[in-house]
Amino acid sequence: MVIKNLDLVLIEKLREKEMNKFEWIKNYVGNLHIVPYGRYRGDCPLCARNNTFSVTDNGFERLWHCFHADCHTKGGTGITLTRDNSSQAFVRRETKKEETDVDFVIPDTFVSLSRNIKAETYVKDVHSYDAYLDGLADIRYDFQRDRVVYLVKDIKNGNIVDATGRSLGSFKPKWLRYGMSKYPFVCGFSDDLFVVEDCPSACSVSHLVSGLALMGTSLLDSHVQVIQNYKKIFVALDRDATRKAVDIVRHLSNYVPTKLVVLKKDLKNMEREERDDFINNYISR
Repeated sequence: MVIKNLDLVLIEKLREKEMNKFEWIKNYVGNLHIVPYGRYRGDCPLCARNNTFSVTDNGFERLWHCFHADCHTKGGTGITLTRDNSSQAFVRRETKKEETDVDFVIPDTFVSLSRNIKAETYVKDVHSYDAYLDGLADIRYDFQRDRVVYLVKDIKNGNIVDATGRSLGSFKPKWLRYGMSKYPFVCGFSDDLFVVEDCPSACSVSHLVSGLALMGTSLLDSHVQVIQNYKKIFVALDRDATRKAVDIVRHLSNYVPTKLVVLKKDLKNMEREERDDFINNYISR
């Protein structure tokens, strides 16, 4: 009986210790200087790993997550209502769960990108690394399948709904969708949106505009639901998919102003200055 009571006391102390840690990190995140809908990337205050701690402000609350495989810290500060966001918050809570809001469990084989030089080099070569460092894209390495993995997040709440991985070796197919969600990969916070084919291309433009990867050339209803939230759309598919791109422009024009972007070179293969000039030429028209 005495031993049982001691176990209960120990459990309660452990629970209290965990809650105190949560409150500490919650206060830390809440005090960071981040503008509404902004992001922060820096060293993790718990595991002290370099540049693995990401915080996202979605206008209602701040969500944090450490990318390092050995650090499991993540959480949210809780919704804070203001005069500006209160009406939106109630609409958000009343919205029914959509088909794209599916549960996705991150496999244990996903580790930090820095764990594999080949994976990190690939991300740099396709100009996704800046988006990764800025916390705009959550990119991992799947050591079991030897793939660079781009996590797919719901832009409304930041929840991870899927992942897609690019093979670095002999594994087929070249791109693998891990989950069952039909949600697109989105990177960036601009109201101007470039619709592209793959995740690296979406990441490569995210410092100037938002990038949305169809992960193929087919436009789905779930894509349209996301795309119609932006002010201006630019469809930038590879040259061999020009006819498909024209069809997509026609379809999206029913919802939001949409233009066709003619690519001579894949966006992810352009150097930074060339890509910036190319994008600015379109969005300034």
